[in-house]
Parts: sequence; C-alpha cells; structure tokens
Amino acid sequence: MVHTYIRSVIASSFLAGMTYDSRSTERVPESKMSTAVPDRKVRIVSSTAVKPSSPTPPHRRTLNLSLLDQLFPAGWSHSLLFYARPGGGGESLSSRMRASLCETLTDFYPLAGRLRGSARIDCNDEGAYWVEARADLRLADVLARPDGTLLAQFLPSSHPETSLLAAMGCLLIVQITTFTCGGVAVAACGSHKLLDGSSLAFFLRSWSARSAGRLEGGRPPPPRFLGDSLVGPKEVPFMLSDYAGMESCATRRFVFHRSKISALRAEAVRSARPGESTRFTRVELVLALIVRCALAASRSVTGSSRHPTLLRQMVNLRNRMSPALRDNDVVGNLAFGINILYENSESTFHELVSNIRREMISFTKGAQASGSDSGELMSIACGSIGTAGNFFGKWKEESRFYRCSSLCGFRLYEVDFGSGKPAWLTSLSLAKNFVYMVDAKGGDGIDAWVTLDRRDMAVFERDEELLTYATPNPGVVHHVMHHSRF
Repeated sequence: MVHTYIRSVIASSFLAGMTYDSRSTERVPESKMSTAVPDRKVRIVSSTAVKPSSPTPPHRRTLNLSLLDQLFPAGWSHSLLFYARPGGGGESLSSRMRASLCETLTDFYPLAGRLRGSARIDCNDEGAYWVEARADLRLADVLARPDGTLLAQFLPSSHPETSLLAAMGCLLIVQITTFTCGGVAVAACGSHKLLDGSSLAFFLRSWSARSAGRLEGGRPPPPRFLGDSLVGPKEVPFMLSDYAGMESCATRRFVFHRSKISALRAEAVRSARPGESTRFTRVELVLALIVRCALAASRSVTGSSRHPTLLRQMVNLRNRMSPALRDNDVVGNLAFGINILYENSESTFHELVSNIRREMISFTKGAQASGSDSGELMSIACGSIGTAGNFFGKWKEESRFYRCSSLCGFRLYEVDFGSGKPAWLTSLSLAKNFVYMVDAKGGDGIDAWVTLDRRDMAVFERDEELLTYATPNPGVVHHVMHHSRF
C-alpha cells in the first residue's frame, strides 16, 4: 500500500557538530579511518572538513528549502569520474582540487552548512567533508570490466566511516581515490535535499573550472539557490522514501551505441499510429526496451503474465516550466517523478515507449500551466504520489515497480580539473528494479546500469531483443590507454 513506498517524516536529531578548519593540517588518524571489510580494494587514509575560503555573510546564513527539496529523502546524488594519471602526480592535483573547493564553497555556501529538519539549511560554514583514499589496483583494472559492487567503494557514502555524515546534516562529501598507476577517481556526493542531477553537474563544472584556472573574468557565474522562492515548503504528512530492497539483486551495465539507438528510434516511428508523437528521446527509447525485457524476464521466472507495472521516471523541470529556467546556474531540486502505468505486462516496445512519451507530454503541459504557482505544483506533486499509492493499494503483491534516473545531457565529460577530461564516468544505484543512465563515452550513446532480482537478471541479460541493441559491459580501457602514459 501507500506506506510501502512513502514513509512518514521523522524528525532528525543530529550529533554534535565537529568543526574543522580547512586551512589546518588536522586529519583523522589512519588507524581510525581504515576499514576491516576483507573484500575492499579501497582504503580511506584521511578525512577532514573543508570550509569556504571566505565566511558566509549573515544575510545568507539561512536557506529555506522548497516543497520539492522537502519531499526528497536525505539521500545522496552522486557522480563518479575517473582520470588517467595527471601531470605532476595525483598528490599535486588533490592539493589543487582541495584549495579550489574552498574557493568554490564561497559561492556554493549552503553545501558547507548543515541540514536542519526537512526544509532548512543552516549555512554555518561547518564545511563539506573531504576524504582521501588509496585503491590497491590500477585504473585499467577497474575499467576493463566495470563492476557495480567495486565502483560503490569509490563513493564516500558507501563507507562505514562516513555513513553518519548524512545523519549529522552534512550536505557534500568528496572522495579522491588514487590508483597504484597514478590515476585518480573523483566522487562527489551531494545531499538530495539540495542537489538534483543538474545541480550537482553545475557544481562540478564550476569547481573544475576554478581548479583548472579556466575562469573568464576571474570568477565563474554564481549559482542561484532557488530555496523557497519558487515553491515554498508545506506542512506535509509524508516525504518520498529512499528505501528499496537490495537483497538478492544483481547489477549489470549495458551500453547502447548511437547507431543502435537510431535503430530503436526507427522501429518506434515505424510502429507509430497516425497522430502519435514520435519525438522520442534516446532515454525514452532505451528505457522502454529495458522495461520490456525486464517484464519478460519476470514473467519467465514467475510463470505469470499478470504483472501490473508502475514505471517512475525522474524528469528535469527546468525546461518544462513557464517561463523555462536555465540549466547552468539554478541550484535546487527541480526534478520529479512521472508515473507510467501498465496493467498489461506483455506490452510491446511501441506501446511502452508511446506511453512514456504521452505521459511526458502531459506532465510538461501541467508543469507549464502551473508556472510558479505553489498550489498547482503541490497538487502535481501530491497527485503523482497519490497515483502511485492507489496503484499499489489495488494490485499489492501482483505489481511490479521500476524506477529510472538519468544524468544524460548534463555535460559531465567537460569536468576537467586541470589534468584532462574524464577517461570515463558513471553513476549507479544498487537498488532493486532501478535503471540509471549516463552519457556513454565519446558520443550520443548511453551507459545503462540495471539492477534486478538475481533470478530476473539471469533471464534478462540473455534476452535476444535486448542484445540486438545493447552491448553487455564493454571495457573502456582502450580509451584510457590511448590518452594516458601508463
């Protein structure tokens, strides 16, 4: 029922703040930071807080969040970028990145604050968290066949040592991991109470430009924190849950090259009925195929064809509002999930992608009509959650629930800290029935991470229709070897 996917708001109690000066050399001893997990290839060696280089003025000390910020759970929005061996060595790059992060936090000052409750940030300059780690392997070993479980070790939010930081209200954790070959992994985890994917990408581009000395006029364009200026917080009895089972799940990566996406588009257009919109995005096309094959796998495992399905796709509201907002300077949660319902789990690819397109058009019209009216946007948000609740209340255990999030189009391959553009980047979720998409390296393709029940995945990854368009987990080492010196 509704409470399966929506939990009550629980007032957070935060541990006493631990204040560090980013300009000092204080570090947590390695003996306290190392992990005892035997399968870990990544070891934390130091951790400290990083404060803004200039104090936040009094009139900016409080940021009241929006309704959409309020509804999001206090989970993490993250990106993971890999770089070949930087000129001058990883340590000099790390020092430069840390110093430039202090400067960047002067503009992105809420990220150095602390979350208080569900709808307010105390911009008190306690600092973002900076973690340095070592990997007992080469970068080429990771990229030969990327593995989701191993990649998670490069995210600071996955370590026991940093898991309490979200409960303390920390809003940004950065982990810099150095490989034995000198390559570097940069992981940025920002609180979803403030940052959606577009906001995190803008932060990374701003930080990297400052680190690399690519500032025009000496200063990047400052961010605009919407806070409650667009849609103020409300007294709501719930927020979205970040819970999703991870037990007995398997995560696999599939790459959809540009030519294969074009073939999918041609198939969808060829099957379209008169009057139907055929302006399918590449994310819609890939998602429809993945869901179709996932449903086929579920039917094969259970032996039942009755699997009413809810697909929830996160969408960027910025270019769907009236007036539209620019992507490149607006910080806040301007993303929300649209619901696509399928009561027939044997839907064709065309039916799936057409339903996604139709719901996207309907959602966009509603968002544009609402403008900045808080009541209308509240109605859209709660209506979406109510639709999901009614669906699960009706179908209960018979239902299937899939989610999709995408960082495609956010220009993350432009994030250059001064040592070159990323050799590869990714973002993934290990939650059940989750599809996470990012831009593929070097073109208009898509890297898709798919997490399913292990039994479903065993059927899914052998699906002939899927393998017609997708390449299972190709290596990316050749890109690194071509551009690096190791």
